[in-house]
Amino acid sequence: MPAMPNLDRLLAGMRVRGLDGVVATGALNVFYLSGFNAIAHKSDEPRPYAVMLSRHAPEHPILVVADYYLATFLAQPTWIADIRPFRAVMMPLDLPPKRTDIERFIPASGAGVPWLDDARRHYGFDMGAVLRAALADVGLARGRVAFDDLALGMRLGLARIEPVDGYDALMYARAVKTAAELRLLERATRLNQAAIERTIAAWQRGMTWRELSHTYTRAAVELGGFVRDPGGMVWGHPRGGDAAIVLQSSLEDGVIEPGAHVMFDCHGTLDLYCWDGGKTWAAGGAPEGAGKRNADATARAAEALLEAMRPGIRVSALQARAREAYRKAGVADADAAVIFFHGLGLSHMDLEQATADGKPNSDWTLEAGMVVPLHLLVPGAERERYWLEEVAVVTPEGGRPLFSWGLGPIAAG
Repeated sequence: MPAMPNLDRLLAGMRVRGLDGVVATGALNVFYLSGFNAIAHKSDEPRPYAVMLSRHAPEHPILVVADYYLATFLAQPTWIADIRPFRAVMMPLDLPPKRTDIERFIPASGAGVPWLDDARRHYGFDMGAVLRAALADVGLARGRVAFDDLALGMRLGLARIEPVDGYDALMYARAVKTAAELRLLERATRLNQAAIERTIAAWQRGMTWRELSHTYTRAAVELGGFVRDPGGMVWGHPRGGDAAIVLQSSLEDGVIEPGAHVMFDCHGTLDLYCWDGGKTWAAGGAPEGAGKRNADATARAAEALLEAMRPGIRVSALQARAREAYRKAGVADADAAVIFFHGLGLSHMDLEQATADGKPNSDWTLEAGMVVPLHLLVPGAERERYWLEEVAVVTPEGGRPLFSWGLGPIAAG
């Protein structure tokens, strides 16, 4: 996991937005800021943790956690030294709270650990009280504070604090990856490629779409990854001459006929960092006819994009570059090609929705260190459609691909 976030970029983003501090309670933001990955918690449950950081005292962040999570940090260290527990749902309501309640959650291995001794001293009986005290201790008793859950900022009732939405400030920091994050994304991409290759190797005549999807999920999990229910394969595959662009519902169960173009766009996570992408496989063989022409044209478009994916270029310019490459390659209707981009990291976005001046960030600019999947789709019938999604790191020399298998179709296997 990352040792610490892109702190300089986070502080710069806070400064340009006029923020004195940030408070993060979203699971991915908490992980990003602290390295804490909580077990047994779902995203729509009340959030039993928070990280706060002051722009004026960035060397003293504070992590607030439910008491039952305290021992986690003996096995899962964090760069944050000030960890403050609060009495949470496991403690009885029919008995009065006691300062010694925290001892139930500290194993023998915690004896003499300095940060645990400090945690004992800061133990509080409810999350709100611990949060308010922590904010004051880092100099955020007043000022403009960004919350990734703005409702929390309002519920705290902080009379001298102006709570504002913290989504974009945190996404601005997350958009450019640290060296540790790049290693995690490279590792996740290798897992995805291996899972796709295993899936293809397992194909046999008569296999259905549902069986193929299940085979991919099983391969990804066996390799150590996690796939979100209802599945890891994203594209739907209309049959015959239907050129509609659809996503899987996970209910499709028709037979994959030999020669049908299977568009692997696969999602999952490894150590919370996302993998994405894949490309096209002609079941049991290789693209032919119009399908091969679309494959060749897509490879040329991808080459043009990788060369152009340098700091300072905008997404609209990349789209125009790829569309022109399709035209030069002889694609009859280059305007019908689907060409799009997004960030990749802890999510499939990791981008501001609005810039510091409040403008929409739809036509965003690439920066060095971003990880950006490039998506190329030529719609068509089941033996003509062609898909390629490469994942690239933005560098001054162009996009550096994370897949190792090149830009052509997947070999038959």
